[in-house]
Amino acid sequence: MKLRVRFRKVGKIRFIGHRDVARVTERAVRKVGIPVTYSQGFSPRMKLSFGLALPTGYESDAEFLELPLAADAVRDGPNGPVIVCRSGPHDPCEDESEVATASYCTLARALTEALPVGMSVSAVVLTDGSGPSLQAVVRSCGWQFEIAGLEAVTATKAVEEFLASETVVTERVHKGKTLSSDIRPGVAALRVEESSGRGAVLSAELSATPRVVRPSELVPALAPAHEMGIARRTHQWTCGAAGRAEPAVPAQCAQRQKEPLSG
Repeated sequence: MKLRVRFRKVGKIRFIGHRDVARVTERAVRKVGIPVTYSQGFSPRMKLSFGLALPTGYESDAEFLELPLAADAVRDGPNGPVIVCRSGPHDPCEDESEVATASYCTLARALTEALPVGMSVSAVVLTDGSGPSLQAVVRSCGWQFEIAGLEAVTATKAVEEFLASETVVTERVHKGKTLSSDIRPGVAALRVEESSGRGAVLSAELSATPRVVRPSELVPALAPAHEMGIARRTHQWTCGAAGRAEPAVPAQCAQRQKEPLSG
């Protein structure tokens, strides 16, 4: 069995990299006392795997982590499987009795309390642990991002022109080389949401495979004279036999905690 954790990363903590996120997450798991499995050898390491890595400087409402559980970590309970941690047992959330995969809200709160400011857990669900890794099944990501200093009206016109184009060639630096590629096939959706005090706010669904497209590549194509403001990942979408879905959706009690892009 595995625990699948959905967490947020917003505010100043967006400037720490993926390795630091892994370290603070591992520390929080230890503090809460979740009975996870470890690697073998002289220096055992906690077995944990993340979804798609988030670029440093980006915020996110939809980061994912999987934790393989020890054999004795789960026991039967009156309302479903109970996760037994060192800090105590955790039952499925009573508010989600009608949900197919209920979240363990008390465990989510315990993890949030153990994480640094800016990181919070919005869902913890139990899976059977079968199937491919999260990185292998995510096909696209939802994003919200700002274009600093751009009026919404101007942004709307730029979006219309972008969507009407068959090709949009951009340049990016990869391993010291400047590469040109057509990003238009990787943009499934793009629209202007609103105008903030800092500029236009756009939302997009961008491919995660075979070519990852990021908001930072859209901004030069939409408004070459402007820079990207704060960007936030809002979803990671998979596509399987059951259709399009997210690895885990925020628990009902966590959906009230959404925040605007940081200042």
